[in-house]
Amino acid sequence: MITLFGLKVSYEALVFFALFLGSEVVGASKLKENSIAQVLLSLVTYLKVVRKEDDKIQQIKNIFKG
Repeated sequence: MITLFGLKVSYEALVFFALFLGSEVVGASKLKENSIAQVLLSLVTYLKVVRKEDDKIQQIKNIFKG
């Protein structure tokens, strides 16, 4: 735990906050055009296509609907 301005904050909360701010900076600036960011975004986009969990959940919902 770290005390900042009389407020106790955990390390995990600080890391989460820093990552959140970093994602906002990347989203709001031209850093989206950075090659490393583009590679990561394309990897995430590719992995979305491979995911099948949503299809399985929809099939289960359809089974319960009748």
